[in-house]
Amino acid sequence: MGMDVYGNSPKIHKAASKFPIYVKYNDMNWAAREKHPNWEKEKDEFWNQYNSYESSNPGVYFRNNCWWWRPLWDYCRFVDKHYKLNLISEELYESGHCNDGEGLDNEGAIKLSIHLQMSIEDKTAQSYANERTEWLNSLESEDCSRCNNNNRGYKKKKECNPCNKTGKTEPFEKSYPFDLNNVSDFAEFLEFSGGFKIC
Repeated sequence: MGMDVYGNSPKIHKAASKFPIYVKYNDMNWAAREKHPNWEKEKDEFWNQYNSYESSNPGVYFRNNCWWWRPLWDYCRFVDKHYKLNLISEELYESGHCNDGEGLDNEGAIKLSIHLQMSIEDKTAQSYANERTEWLNSLESEDCSRCNNNNRGYKKKKECNPCNKTGKTEPFEKSYPFDLNNVSDFAEFLEFSGGFKIC
């Protein structure tokens, strides 16, 4: 599962017409593409042009899988509070962890973009990352949810692969990475998005 974030009115730096194979197939669903007589020989070029169109127009689309998105959206709320922006209400914060189409308008997106970049430049983001890493490192291992750290019953520790027969696993929170490059990429998307929806 991932979060697809779409620009409401993205600034287009390079028109879609410059990517004809992308235009040809982009509005088709998977089944229609597979049935198209030229798809097999053009699919590699389609993906090349798809990636080129998006990289040329960073406000069109941003995607993270849920593991990357949740820490990023948490950080957006942190930045909102840290700089006293009042952009992300509790309702928006909660809905931002679901893909139900909520987001910010153009003014809010630009303001958040500016402050995300500012947080990188003034080292707030690095301090946040360091504190988060320190917190994650302080978490103790947990009993494996499969074998429950025991050797009784059907699911035994000595036979358990998820915990490598140790009975312990890393805390679930450690599955969620936080990276300053991801923050910067999202800030760039916001700058040119014209507002956005999280879908």
